[in-house]
Amino acid sequence: MRTSLMITIGITLLMPATLAAELNHLPQPWRQDAVVLGAETTANEERYLHELSYAHSQPAPSVIDNGIRGTGGSVGSRRLYLDFRFRQDYGFNQDRQGFLLDIQRSEDFDGIYERQLVGFRHQLTDATQVWLQGDVFADKSRSDVYLSGRHTFSNGAWLHASWILPDLYFNDKTNSDDAFVDSAQSYFLQWHRPAGQHQQSGTTASLTYSPPSTFDSRREGLVVENETIRGALTHRNRFGHWGLRLTLSGEHTRRHYDLDELAAPIPTSRDHVKLEAKAVYHRYRLQPGLGVHYFYLREQGYTGRNLDDIEDLRRKEPTLSGHFSVALAPAVTLKPAIYLSFPDIDQMDSGSDEEDYRAFTGKLALPFEILLSREEGAILTLAPTVYLHKAAFGGGNLQLHWPM
Repeated sequence: MRTSLMITIGITLLMPATLAAELNHLPQPWRQDAVVLGAETTANEERYLHELSYAHSQPAPSVIDNGIRGTGGSVGSRRLYLDFRFRQDYGFNQDRQGFLLDIQRSEDFDGIYERQLVGFRHQLTDATQVWLQGDVFADKSRSDVYLSGRHTFSNGAWLHASWILPDLYFNDKTNSDDAFVDSAQSYFLQWHRPAGQHQQSGTTASLTYSPPSTFDSRREGLVVENETIRGALTHRNRFGHWGLRLTLSGEHTRRHYDLDELAAPIPTSRDHVKLEAKAVYHRYRLQPGLGVHYFYLREQGYTGRNLDDIEDLRRKEPTLSGHFSVALAPAVTLKPAIYLSFPDIDQMDSGSDEEDYRAFTGKLALPFEILLSREEGAILTLAPTVYLHKAAFGGGNLQLHWPM
């Protein structure tokens, strides 16, 4: 069993990173603020170590499950990292129709985003559904429309496809001089196959493609062309007493910025890959776990109006993690975890300032999991963290997981 586990982890780390995409399995359509404004802050050497230590402690539910799933933690004296989702499917008419509510808040390399999707689903046949959803704003020009369909096969696997029309009515409804030269749209495709008797076992593959589009922002004095591919592949399974989770995710983005103050356009690119392999041994009471993580990011070009800079960034970050569980009370469990990271960062901006970093970083986390409701599976997690590479508090983490 040990040999099989090491082979599996090794194969995962050597998988070709041809699918560059977003870290999660939710649709990630074109966003106006992302391509025009970009992120508000730059990431320091500890930024992604924070995100790793604040990752959701509970296994992700199926994408069709309802509930609340959120995590938040400090990534600086003035910044909070937050990844939150509330999804509820209010079925009626013997569940052949349903009202859909999907509230999301998270962030990517282009900054923070929020979505409040409302919609309706209809059962065409026993195996096929169609969905109509929208991210609706008071400003009609900023509303997104999602047209989706899902088909379930006889083996329990299903295929979900969405055609997303961001800012669908922008040119007709905006009060500004901004306009689409080439309209934005995004395509989302997701396939899931359950495996075995365990609810969390199975394979999920997701892909979001935003084909070339052009947006002219007169308010910000730029024209930007954008094309993006994002995807993720996750496999979970049980091998004897071992639980395995293997993940590959990434992003491939190409942009061209034509700024009013510059004569020539600025080609901009982003390539990101993240690999993870996690194993937990369930036979022992302490349930020890081990994780191997690799983070790669390459960005060149213009950052957007928020930072208003031209940068050249290369970041490689291998990390090892480990944890175990200690029951302190019938409803309280302590899960100490350690994260050992070795970032290799080369960064230069248009002011010729170099911010290179090659050194060890690490964190110790002490998550206290409190079972709020055994019947509903609601869990609240409080986790202080401590830096291992310096004598300082590493930030606090709060999580809520509540299936509904």
